[in-house]
Amino acid sequence: NGNSGGNSGNGNSGNSNAGGNGKGNSKGKAGDASVDHVNAVTGDKVEIDGKNIRVTHPNGMKEEIENGRFRMEDALGRTIVERAATAADVARLNSF
Repeated sequence: NGNSGGNSGNGNSGNSNAGGNGKGNSKGKAGDASVDHVNAVTGDKVEIDGKNIRVTHPNGMKEEIENGRFRMEDALGRTIVERAATAADVARLNSF
């Protein structure tokens, strides 16, 4: 993917996917959703699998839309919000 960092003599080091465009820089384990990207500015990890979206923030908080439901978990995995997902939720999670 060209995302392993390093310097190949062209003066560019680091992640060539830093703009957040294109496929991600990690491969998921078999059966796991693939990581589409990590936001270079915020460090948020975004996984998209069909209509399901999961964002894991660097502080451990997680936000997920699955089967039309929005769920937010704290860093300890405790659900702090669970409700029907709104269009605003989908737009916000897609913006990461």
